[in-house]
Formats: sequence, structure tokens, C-alpha cells
Amino acid sequence: MKSLNTISTLLLWFALFQFVSNCSSSSGGGSSNSSSPALPYCSTTTSYSNPITITGTARYEFRTNGNGAIGTPNAIRHAEIRVTDSSGSVIQCGETDSLGNFSLSLPNNDSTVTITIASRADNNFLKAYVMNNPTSNAFYGITSSVTLDGSKSIGTMTASATGSVIPGGAFHILDKIMDANDFLRNETANCSATFSDCPEITVAPKVDIFWAKGVNPGSYFNLPPLSFYLPDANQLYILGGTGGDVDNTDTDHFDTSVILHEYAHALENLLSVADSPGGIHNGDNILDPRLAWSEGWSNFFQAAVTGNPVYRDTFGTPLGTNGVYINESLESGTYDTPSQAEEGNFREFSVSRALLDIVDGGAVTAEDDLDADFAEIWTLFAGDSDGFANTNYKYRSLGLFYVLQNALTGKTDWSTIQNAEEQLAARTNYANTLVNGSSCPTSILAEDVPNASPLNNPGRQPEDGSFANSNQFKSNDFYQYDHSGGNLNVSMTYTTTGAGGQAADLDLYIWTDDYAYGNTASDSLVGYSESTISSTANSGSEAVSVQALPAGTYMINIKYDTTNGIKSAGNYSLTINSQSKCPQ
Repeated sequence: MKSLNTISTLLLWFALFQFVSNCSSSSGGGSSNSSSPALPYCSTTTSYSNPITITGTARYEFRTNGNGAIGTPNAIRHAEIRVTDSSGSVIQCGETDSLGNFSLSLPNNDSTVTITIASRADNNFLKAYVMNNPTSNAFYGITSSVTLDGSKSIGTMTASATGSVIPGGAFHILDKIMDANDFLRNETANCSATFSDCPEITVAPKVDIFWAKGVNPGSYFNLPPLSFYLPDANQLYILGGTGGDVDNTDTDHFDTSVILHEYAHALENLLSVADSPGGIHNGDNILDPRLAWSEGWSNFFQAAVTGNPVYRDTFGTPLGTNGVYINESLESGTYDTPSQAEEGNFREFSVSRALLDIVDGGAVTAEDDLDADFAEIWTLFAGDSDGFANTNYKYRSLGLFYVLQNALTGKTDWSTIQNAEEQLAARTNYANTLVNGSSCPTSILAEDVPNASPLNNPGRQPEDGSFANSNQFKSNDFYQYDHSGGNLNVSMTYTTTGAGGQAADLDLYIWTDDYAYGNTASDSLVGYSESTISSTANSGSEAVSVQALPAGTYMINIKYDTTNGIKSAGNYSLTINSQSKCPQ
């Protein structure tokens, strides 16, 4: 991935680790378990006789380009307003408007009250709370005191991008989530008239966001510094720095790309179906196609919202040591480029580039001269009949996305972009189905992940028999199997063309539909067979027998065991419950 600064491979890995999802805060920390509920949202408007009117404007500061100079303040839009008396009791509620302005009706009683603009919104424009940590659930606020002795303007209230708390960070996060909701409102308005299954979004479901200056939310879960989304809790965590430091460490509160990327994961969980197993992804690797899809979608979404194809992640500020970890263009960039046909389905940035090319009409390259409607992508992403929100589908990936698009009424032609990104509009290489057959040997030959080298990023080392370094595109075959319940007996026989100690060695695994590839210690591994054959053998076999297996969808995985290196090709045949099965 392109970077504006020269950093070591190790440092780059930690920067790119930020893309981890489903690991997927803020006056100093918290935990994943809430102990104090958030204050009720202030939404009740009180009427007063002979009231006065107090007006003002709310703004927040931010750092340009994520870690640059402080820019001209932006409006705090559609945010909660709380007016409290000297005892702390709420006497009026309100919200800022689309320009950050507000007008409050208050009693004319000469008392002094406090006006607080809170880092929360729960209205028809936005539903999001930005809070300090999941233990205290306290919002951020900027305040102003005013004496109620007549109607007046209190001027501009500004959340600072510096200081001991940096409230501007919280309001910047809130504002970027607002941008995403504005984008969805605009792009999906009346979209069902074009695509009948297109969900029209007025406002996305509420999400809780945790951030604090100098706090790494990964520390709550023994993880390195990163931003992430927890789908089970519907909680988004944004990196605020490390050890109280924001001037020399990785922070994300002003990194728009990162904020919107993580929010895209929330949308996937709330409005679509998130199949991703999570895990490490460094932005330049062959991945589990479910992970490649989820991360590719999130990279794309942030670019679609901002109208800027660049994914940018920064560290530090001008007050310390600052620089850029990631500055990758999804329009003209070439990072994570597929090296051979059909490989693009397994690469997250290839997924991102394809989705952006479909809608941007950029024509940077010949195949990019396409300007499809975002509503077409949204229908496939969130439609509950024609799209991923249909719970009948399993193993969501780019291949399935394209299969659904091919069946969509009113579709546009995406083939030039699919070809340019070496992508396959089918599920042949992942979650393919099996049909009854007689004789249909299938060939498999392991291959190192492109550009693999020792001591490189995890997953980028040469094949060594481990799951971590196994090429899921070339060294594995994956078959979706719908089991009706009862005993399941899967056997594989194979021949190998090797000679002189070059025999291939194949293994057989059966996973549940929510498996994480290689996590053999989890309940997601239903059964496996890893028999080792002689290096001079010309055939081998593996068999898995599971008694009384519940009905459901399972993944049958053929893995080329490269413990002793990449040898010859293997040709395998599968039998399930005594019936020969062939790839569809």
C-alpha cells in the first residue's frame, strides 16, 4: 500500500492491522460491558409563558487531512441540546439545525443556565451517540452559561481540536456519520422505482461509538492500537491514540476514511448480513472471500460518501511526530492488484476498486467509463429479496454479489470492470455447490501467495503447511453443502502425478457456516482428516464421518498440505453418503 513516509515493514503491518474488524474510548478506558447507562436523550420541549429566545451557533474544529493544521470549524448538525439550571435539572431540550444554529425558548426569570451541545443525535437525520467508553457511557459536550434576562444571541460555541479532551474529535466523528446518512438518504431516495428491492433509507439504525483522547480501545480486548466495530454489541470503537498521546501516535478521530470504513461495517451488520469472520488483513493479500468482501465494501463506502477515492490513515499531529500510514487511491492505485484470472474475488482492494469504478464514472482507464447508480449496489447489499439481506444466502462474497447482480432486473453491464480486476462473476472458486455425478476428478495444485517472502507480513510468507500461509484461492477448494440432518460421511480419494518424492498430499475439512478459516480449536470445525501419504505414493484418501449432524449449511474444504513443500498436482473425487459428487 502506498505511503507518504518510509516506514519499516513491521510498522506498516501495525498500521494496516487497523483494518481488522469483528475483533472485530473517554476519559481513560473502559470495558466491553456497560456498567452505567447513557443519560436519556433530551427530546422533550417545554413551553413557558412569556418566554425569551436564546440563539447561537455550534461549531467544531478538526485537523485537515487527518493530522494537519486546524481547519475552519464545521457546523455541528442536528445534535442534542440540553439546558440545565443551577441544580443540574434539565429545563429545555433542543437540537441544532443543518447549519449548526439553534433557537431555544426559555423562561424570562433572570436565572443563569447552562447550554450544552452534546455529541449525540437521535432524530430523523442521525441516530448515533459518541461517548467516552462503554463503562460510563458519557457523552462529550461544549457548554455556555447565559443569564435569562431577555432574548439574546450567545454567539458561537466551538468544540476545540486541542486541549485535554479534544471535544472536536468527538463531534468530527458524529459529523462524518451524519455525512454517511445524508449520502444514503440522497442515493436511495425513490430507488425502489428503479430496483423494486432497493431499501430507501431515511435514517440508519442507531449505533454507539466510543472514543477518547489518547486511548486505544483495542486495549479493552488485549489488542494493539486500532479502530473496529463489534457487531454483537453494535458498538463502534475509534482509536484516540496510545498512552494519552495524540501528537506522536496513531489516531483516527480526524481520519474520515477510517471513521466511515468502520461505520460501513455497522451498516453491513444492521442493514445487510455480515458474514465476515474478521481477522488480520493487511490490504495486500489473498483473503477469505467473506473478509475480502466486507473490507472491500467498507473501503468503497467511505470513498463513495466523501467523493474522494483516497483511503487515508494518519498518525500524530504537527505538534509532535506525524505522517501517513495509508494514502491509497481506489481510482488510480494499483495496490492489492490480482496477478491472475479470477483472483480479484479474494482481494479486498480489488473489491473496493471494482465497486467504486461501477458508480464513479471516472474513466481513468478504458474499462472505468461506467456510471451506474449506487442504488444498484445498495439493492444487492441491503435488499432482503434480491440482495445480501436475504437470510437464505450463506458465505457472502463478491462472487455471490455478482451472481445476484446477473439476476437483477434493470442491471447494468459490469463485465469490463470485472475483467479488469480479474474477478469472476460466479461462485466457482468459493462456496460452489456439488451435484450428483459419476466420475469427475478435480485438479488442485498449491501456489504461494504472490510476492510471498520470509519474515514478511502474516499470510504473505511462502506455503509451509499452515493455515495462515495457505493460499485460499489456489491451494484450497471450498464447497457449500446443505445437509438435511443425520449422519454425514464425506470421503475423498485422490491421485497424484508426482514422481521421485513429489507426491501431493491433500487434507479434508468440514466447517460450519460461520467458520473462521484455520481455527481448528473452535466448534466451527465439524470434522477433519489429515492423513499423510508417502512422498512416493501415487494415491491417497481422506474420510470424515459425523454422526447425527444437525441440518444446516456446511463448508467442505479441500486443502493442499504444503508442510513438505509444493509438490505435484492432485486430482480428487468426492463422495458424500455413498453418492459421488461433482462441482457444479
